[in-house]
Amino acid sequence: MKLPNRRTFLRGVGVSLALPAFETFAAAAGSPSKAKRFVCASPNYGMYPGTFFPEKTGSDYAMPSLLKPLEEHRDELTIFSNLDHPGVGGGHGCSNTFLNGVEMKDAKDNPQQLLSLDQHLAEQLGQDTRFPSLLLGSGGFSWSRAGIRLPTDLDPARIFAKLFIEDQDKVKAQTRQFLAEDASILDVVLEDAKRLNHRLSKSDQEKLDEYLTSVREVERKLQRQNEWIDVAKPKVKDSVIQGGDDDDVIVDLTYPYNTAVLYDLMVLALQTDSTRVISYGHPGGNRLFPFEGITLGYHSLTHHGKRPDLLKELTIIESFYAAQFSRFLTKLKSSKDSEGRSLLDSTVVLFGSGMGNASSHSSRNLPIMVAGGGFKGGQHHSFERSGRDGRPLSDLFVTILQQLGLEEENFSTSQGNLNHLLT
Repeated sequence: MKLPNRRTFLRGVGVSLALPAFETFAAAAGSPSKAKRFVCASPNYGMYPGTFFPEKTGSDYAMPSLLKPLEEHRDELTIFSNLDHPGVGGGHGCSNTFLNGVEMKDAKDNPQQLLSLDQHLAEQLGQDTRFPSLLLGSGGFSWSRAGIRLPTDLDPARIFAKLFIEDQDKVKAQTRQFLAEDASILDVVLEDAKRLNHRLSKSDQEKLDEYLTSVREVERKLQRQNEWIDVAKPKVKDSVIQGGDDDDVIVDLTYPYNTAVLYDLMVLALQTDSTRVISYGHPGGNRLFPFEGITLGYHSLTHHGKRPDLLKELTIIESFYAAQFSRFLTKLKSSKDSEGRSLLDSTVVLFGSGMGNASSHSSRNLPIMVAGGGFKGGQHHSFERSGRDGRPLSDLFVTILQQLGLEEENFSTSQGNLNHLLT
């Protein structure tokens, strides 16, 4: 018997499913989720360890110099030392492992291992929103369940239009046509699969059944996208990108000055329930930041070798990141969600990077902070290192999943959770 060629069948990308967070089970357990949204912000090259981590643990710590802009949020903020991803090596690639803890070379036989925390949450929290997740900036640390690194957008005007500007009727008609064509392709795949089924061994039939489940999930996503076409987008003022009614106000939409604009767009996206999952990456590269006192490119400064003059310039950039993040937390705290709670109280906000020390390309002792989401804050927690490894960062991810109502005990390389510290 002539065996089928895999290429004749595997013409799509498989997506397996995880159970949603059922409110029934949460209510029965008496523990409804304390948070409903997730935001991640990540500087591609991390933060300089010497001025990021506090010297003392507990609540009576002095805010390190790099994080001084976050002093007003210390009660809502938790800082961690000695969290990293066991098994992840150094180099620039470690930045891409921030939310999954897995390198591409280690997932060749099972690409689904590359699924990142934000996309796992998008599958669960994004079922009822126009956008399951919003991926902004740069950095490339969001991965689909199929093991694909997902694209991001750094253009505030394009992001604003995507979120709040109604498409013209002609564009909507084209979108319907594209979705119909995609659905037709899936129909062909399903028909091919039915004809193929009787020619496969039992084990291959099981694999085929898993694949068909994936195809049906893609089909369902296309249907949902089609349903959103005629749902009106939220109406918001465009002052965030236009500067309001004052002609003297000019909004700079170029990086890094657009950082504040992107954070403002994130607040609007959460407020309007356009999405409940957002990831924002600060770009790497060797760009020359247009700040006073900066004379070298960003990447060159991260390879400082502890030279005081280079560290002084790098601190200017990283202090800017910290100040913008603090401003974002302030906006979340002052903005209300649909239930009257502050957005900060109902949103888990994670700040960090897969790069620990950019000067040595180390992936150890990652710069990690968590704010909001109903977590207990005001602490600096430090963990013991066992040889080369610290506490798995994925232990924190498990606690984040559970705080958001997902009944899960494991994620990536987790060995437990940090519930005893945060909940």
